[in-house]
Amino acid sequence: MTFDKLLARSGLHADAFAKRAKTSLKGLWRVLGFNVLEGVVIPKKCLCAAIGKGHVSVACGMRFLSRPRIAGFRRFDFEEGRYPRPEEMASAVLSAREAFRARDAAMILSVPRQWVMTRVAELPLVVKGNLASVIAYELDRFTPFSPAEAMYDFAVTSEDAQRLKVAIVAMRSETARPYLDALAANGVIPERITTDMTAFGTLCAILGGAKGMVLCLAVDEEGFGACLMKDGAFLAGSSGRLAGTDRDRDLEELRTELSPLLARFDAAGVPPGVLLETSGRYAFIDEELGVPVKTVGREDLRRVFKTDIEDGVAGPLGGLVETIWPGATGFNLAGKGPGASGRGFKTAITWALLTLIAVAALLYLIVPLQMEKARLDRIEYQLKIRRGEIRAIEALRQEIGSIETDMNRIREFKESAPMALDVMKELTTILPKSVWLTRLRITGETVETEGYAASATEMLPRLEQSSLFKKVEFSSPTIRDTRLNADRFVIKMQMEGFEEKKAGGPKDERKK
Repeated sequence: MTFDKLLARSGLHADAFAKRAKTSLKGLWRVLGFNVLEGVVIPKKCLCAAIGKGHVSVACGMRFLSRPRIAGFRRFDFEEGRYPRPEEMASAVLSAREAFRARDAAMILSVPRQWVMTRVAELPLVVKGNLASVIAYELDRFTPFSPAEAMYDFAVTSEDAQRLKVAIVAMRSETARPYLDALAANGVIPERITTDMTAFGTLCAILGGAKGMVLCLAVDEEGFGACLMKDGAFLAGSSGRLAGTDRDRDLEELRTELSPLLARFDAAGVPPGVLLETSGRYAFIDEELGVPVKTVGREDLRRVFKTDIEDGVAGPLGGLVETIWPGATGFNLAGKGPGASGRGFKTAITWALLTLIAVAALLYLIVPLQMEKARLDRIEYQLKIRRGEIRAIEALRQEIGSIETDMNRIREFKESAPMALDVMKELTTILPKSVWLTRLRITGETVETEGYAASATEMLPRLEQSSLFKKVEFSSPTIRDTRLNADRFVIKMQMEGFEEKKAGGPKDERKK
C-alpha cells in the first residue's frame, strides 16, 4: 500500500470518527438541553392561532407529565374571501385566551400555506458543521427571498457519503410582520411561527399512526397542500391553487403536482401511502387519486385526542401538536434556522443544571477530604492529651511481651523432655516389687539407673515396652551379690520423645 492510499484511508477513518463524535455530542446536548420542568413537572399550556381566509381558529392544549391534552377550540369568523386584518386576528387571540384562561400560555402562530414556499436543496456534506451560515448565505439562491427579508427554517432530510438534502421553509417577513406587531401591541409574543402545511403533516402522521414514509394531503376550495413525511419528519412539500371550474381538470392538475412526491416512494422501494383530508366539492376524491388513501378526520381526533372539532384537521391543531406532543418536531419561522430562537429558557436551565452538577462534583471531592482532615485533627488532639497514658500503655506492652517470652521459654523447656517425676513414676510402675534402685541419674535425654533385682535380665523387656524409654541396655556387666542374693545392674536408656521435641517433627518422619 502506497503512502497516498494510506493517507487517504486514514482521512476517511478520521472523517467517520469525527462524524460519530459530532453525532454523539449533539445527542448529549439534546439531553442536557431537555427541559425537565416544563411539560413534565410543571404543566405547559399552549395556544395556537391559525390564520385562514375569512376566519381565525384558535386551539388550546397542554402537556403535563409528558402527556398531551386538547383543552378546547374556538373559531372566529370574519369577512369571507380575505384574510383577517391584523387587529382582528389579535382581538380573536385575546378573546380565546380569556375564554381558555390561558394568559400565561405559550403562543404559536400558524400562517397559511399560501404565504409559504418549500424547497429541497442539495449541498456538499462538508458544510454540515456550518449549515446555518451556508443556508443564510445561499438563501436568495434557493428562494426568492434574501436572509434580511425572509423568515425561514430548515432541516436535514437525508444524507449520504458526499451530499445532504435540506428542506427549507421560508416566507416573506413583511407578510407576517403586521400580525406580529398587532400581537406585540397587546403583550402577546409568539414563541413559534409555523405553517399549516407542515403542521398538518405532523398532525396527520400522529392521527394516522403512520410509520415510515407517508404523503399527507389536504384539499379544499382554496387549493391543496401536500407534505411528504418520514417517521414524523418533513421531507418535502408542495402546495397550489386549483382552478375550481372543472373538477376533472382540477384532479388531473393535482395528480401532476403530486407525481414528484409519489415518485419518492418508488425511489425508496416502498408502496405509496396517502393520508387525506378533504372538504367541499373535493370531499370524495380518495378513490380518484390512483394510490392507497386513508382519510383522516373527526373520528381520528376523537380516538387520539378525546375531543371533537368541527373545523377539520388542518386548522390550528397541527401547530399545537408540534409543541405539546412528545417527540414531535416542526419548523419555526420565527428564527433563522433550527434552534435559533426560543432556546433561552432551555439554555438557562441547562447551564443551571451544569452548575449544580459541577458544584455537586466539587463537594463530592472536597467534603470527604475535609471530613478526613477533621477526623485526623481529632485523633491528633486525643493523642496529645493522652500522651502520658500512651507511654504507660507502651511500657506495659513491653513488659507483657517480656513476660510472655519468659513464659514461652519455660513452656518450651517443660515440653522439651519428660520431667524427672514422670520418669520416676514410670519406673515405679513397670519394675517388679523385688527391684530396688540405689541410684537414678537423668542427664538430657539419657537415664541411668543402678540397683538390685532378683533377675536383671527380666528388666530389659519391661523397660523396652514402656512408652517413655527406648534403646534400653546394660551399660556394664551385671554382678551377682551373694550376700543379698540379687543381681547388681547398671542400665542405660534414652527417653522417648526427647529428640522429637528437639527436632520439631515426629519421630517417624526423622527416620525416613
